Amino acid sequence: MKDEEKLQLYSCIKRQFADAGLYKISRVYDWLYTNGFSPEKMGYGSFEELCEDFPEVFMFQDDRNSGFILIKDWLNGDKNNSEEYKHPADNFFGTKNIILNDDIIEMTQQSLYALSKILGNDLTVQQMKQLVFSRFEEAGKSDELVFLGDKYIFPIERCHDGQMINGIITKNLNSYGKSLYFSFEKARTYYTSSIIPERKPSEIPDEEKQRIYNLLCDNFPLNKPHHMAAISKLLTDRGVDRLKYGYGKMKDFLAKLPFLELKEMILGGVPQYLVTIRDAGRSKPEKTAEAVDAYNAGYMKSSKIPLGRLSDFCNLPVKPMSILKNFIEENGISVDYFQLNDNITEDFETARKNGTVRFYGGKMIFPTRYKKSDGSCVELTLKPSAYEGKEWFLYYVDTFVRDSKTSVVAKYPENYAFTDITMLCKLKALALDEEWDIQMLGEYLRYTLKKIISEKKFCVSRNYASFNTGLADKNYDDIYAVFEYNEYGDHELAGFCTAFSSVKGKNIREMFDRLPRQAVYFENSEDLIFNTAKYMYVDYERLFLDNIERFPPEYLSEQFFDVREAMDIIPKIKTETQKEERIKLCEMLKELYSKSGKLSFRIQNSLRNAVETAGKRVKRNFKTAVPAYLPDVYSEAFMIPLALIDGKNPDAALAVEITRSGSYQARAVLSLRRAYIFSRIVCGPQDDWLSPNNVSLSGNNETEMFNN
Repeated sequence: MKDEEKLQLYSCIKRQFADAGLYKISRVYDWLYTNGFSPEKMGYGSFEELCEDFPEVFMFQDDRNSGFILIKDWLNGDKNNSEEYKHPADNFFGTKNIILNDDIIEMTQQSLYALSKILGNDLTVQQMKQLVFSRFEEAGKSDELVFLGDKYIFPIERCHDGQMINGIITKNLNSYGKSLYFSFEKARTYYTSSIIPERKPSEIPDEEKQRIYNLLCDNFPLNKPHHMAAISKLLTDRGVDRLKYGYGKMKDFLAKLPFLELKEMILGGVPQYLVTIRDAGRSKPEKTAEAVDAYNAGYMKSSKIPLGRLSDFCNLPVKPMSILKNFIEENGISVDYFQLNDNITEDFETARKNGTVRFYGGKMIFPTRYKKSDGSCVELTLKPSAYEGKEWFLYYVDTFVRDSKTSVVAKYPENYAFTDITMLCKLKALALDEEWDIQMLGEYLRYTLKKIISEKKFCVSRNYASFNTGLADKNYDDIYAVFEYNEYGDHELAGFCTAFSSVKGKNIREMFDRLPRQAVYFENSEDLIFNTAKYMYVDYERLFLDNIERFPPEYLSEQFFDVREAMDIIPKIKTETQKEERIKLCEMLKELYSKSGKLSFRIQNSLRNAVETAGKRVKRNFKTAVPAYLPDVYSEAFMIPLALIDGKNPDAALAVEITRSGSYQARAVLSLRRAYIFSRIVCGPQDDWLSPNNVSLSGNNETEMFNN
């Protein structure tokens, strides 16, 4: 690589990765590829070859499968290792007269957002920041601000489980950032400077060390670095209590385990610890004579069934193990994780010996000793793993009791009307805040269901049916509509839920191997942006005649001002509730239009001016054209504002269809209300002209189907 190329490449790298430290290889590669520095374009066969030719900047870790690469300072040198380097916080760090402000402390939006969620106070990021500033100041005045060697610790608030959330202020190791860095932790207690415990940590028993080692081996591959947060979470979830042995910090507790190696790293500019689990010669139980005899005698129906302890070949993730543990405890049986691990291992060995391990769809299933309410066994499902450590992993815990009397209903609720106000109000409360009325929400669900069924994503089981609404709750989890069957085999809406929010969520998890998927409206992401360079075909006469009832009454009155018969017809079109009668009135207006060449010229010219003005508006801001979906013709489209009355304020929308050739065709004129629903099906409109505040409930009687 030439020096000039190195300078260009280094400049590109520093724009995104300004500070030295470890970064994910995938992030670095994607950034280089996006900016025209892909290895192939620079004449290298792979990313590794490029990095090897530029050792001044790139350095791989112990092995190239770690997923991280070290980016070094090249032209500026490593400031942190320089003897002349002085941290900007050195002159005040350690004192208690610090006043926190945006100029001296780095507080990421992700950290503040996560903190507000944990505390459940619904504060914005800026409000959360001000709360942290005030708590720090209060702690300094009340002697609750503690400086422990390299960090400040101060209480913020207690969360819902009663534990204290402590704020932590450290020096920012990112030399390109601000002086200080903010983080937080959850603690069972908060130690002020006057009550810091004097108790020395006790020795961790060898038996406990062995149990922890086995636990880590069950869930992480050996001799590879892992984030300390992942290790800590697993141990905490499985009941390993560091405070029991006098360790206030998980880092200090892990450092006392001889099979762990801790290394401090800078990941993305943030100081973190990586933990490597070293092979300590784990003793594996010998295969029993009975198991070997059973294997050789052909008790096992498939040679895929492995011998040995379950955890030797199978990862046991936290979530399914927690589901099984909770189910057992709900039935009055107390069991800790280690005992549960031993029990299901024995159950697998028993199933293997008795020939009750079975295969289905590439998955391995076996019964356990635990019983459901109907007396049948709880079964565990294992799936082949792509994870390097183990060949299998625990995939599913079957605790569901199935009703053998019910049968799967084959028909679909294509024309289902979501009119239950109570149900819709509950859905609105569950979903992210959005300014739309209940009636529009019901229409949104009806059109979404129609698209779901057309894509064959409507999920049906023995007792339930469900589909993905496309909406999300406050945690951005998908919301599903759940149906039950009545005695006639028809669908009845039972409610809305997320996968883990309620009994209904449990039901859909139990009944469906794969949760219902969202509808897809635009196959290509580039089609979501209106291309102003493409031609748009508009048949102004057909556009008017096919959409008379959708035009604002004021516009029609303005155009037909010199036709006396029309003045009696126009008001009735909007007020008539019977579809057949509205059609008759529209036909009468069409007849008046066709009788006068002057009138038809005037209306077409008026529409042409409105469409051309809308086109100019879209050219100045392409986001004005809002992506939408026309459910009655199953077509991708855009909604473009039409200002028909005063030429400025949109009072209708032009539905522009994307044709197979890629050009645009003006399809229909819609009320703003209908346009909002059709665009909301795809996503929440971002342009001010098409928002719930501008949408009127009038025009709800307009004909749904477009004329072909």
